[in-house]
Amino acid sequence: MKKKGLWALVSLLLAVFTVWFVIKRSGMSFTDFAASLSAANPLWIVMGLIAMLGFIFFEGASLLQIVRVCGYPQKIRRGFLYSASDTYLSAITPSGSGGQPGIAFFMMKDGIPAAVVTTALIVNLIGFNVGLLFHGVLGMILGHEAFLNYNTLGKVLIILGFVVFIGLTVVAALMLHHREFIFRTAIRFTSFLHRIHLMKNPEKLHRKLERIMEEYKTCVDVVSKHKGMWFRACLMNVLQRFSQIAVTVFAYRALGGKGHTFSLFGTQCLATIGSTCVPVPGAMGVSDYLMIEGYQQLMPRDFSFEVQMLSRGISFYSCVIVSGITMVIGLLLLGRKNKK
Repeated sequence: MKKKGLWALVSLLLAVFTVWFVIKRSGMSFTDFAASLSAANPLWIVMGLIAMLGFIFFEGASLLQIVRVCGYPQKIRRGFLYSASDTYLSAITPSGSGGQPGIAFFMMKDGIPAAVVTTALIVNLIGFNVGLLFHGVLGMILGHEAFLNYNTLGKVLIILGFVVFIGLTVVAALMLHHREFIFRTAIRFTSFLHRIHLMKNPEKLHRKLERIMEEYKTCVDVVSKHKGMWFRACLMNVLQRFSQIAVTVFAYRALGGKGHTFSLFGTQCLATIGSTCVPVPGAMGVSDYLMIEGYQQLMPRDFSFEVQMLSRGISFYSCVIVSGITMVIGLLLLGRKNKK
């Protein structure tokens, strides 16, 4: 818990510095940005906020699809909580998978077995990567000119994003279809820890791992037969990413931008895949850099900073706040339930 608190503080300081740096680099003041924001079209801002909530909702819907076929149906609000915990913890930890323990925590508190939770996380990870890669390819199609005009660093980050997420998809698929290798590796690792006197009684853990792997095998066999579930889970992740990227278009329209809709959407796709693979909490700094560099190819420099600030404010900062509040409410309700 202390470690999470430390990362939350680091993330807050990084967020403040990032916003300050973007404002300073743009040459405008907070007063200037506030004036632009006050003149923005509220309808498009509301659309952006709805899209932001869609980002949380659709991941939760994907997770619910997976656990349902394993025999553990949950209500929509639980899916929203699972996703919110993932979003919040991912934003304050340097790893993109930092939110998965949050999902696992709330799922297991809902009585979902560890094997089912593991299966759900792996299947959802595959869907997550499919969603990103889909929009990465879409970005190359719609924003190919933006990609060609990125500087060397921008191009490297985008290409690295493709490589990383293709690799993660392959690893996740191997985890589903090569369970015995994972089990043997875990046994060898714990036996090694025992030999160097860092673990006592590894046999007890081996028996527990064997039981979990048997349950995991059963879950994987179940989900492998449900092709419809795979399609729906991947679709939910595609819609999740679409919701996030659409915020940029809504922010652009809110501030009075016209035209460039598809090019802007494609540019944001590239910025997203190029920043998500970087091990920085919330990709702060990296995402801002790729967004601004891409936007400036489509609109005046000053306006690109305004769009970036509003888009990032809705799609990331507001999303993290909503997710954090949702997670706290979930923890409070869980504590009240335990007391009863």
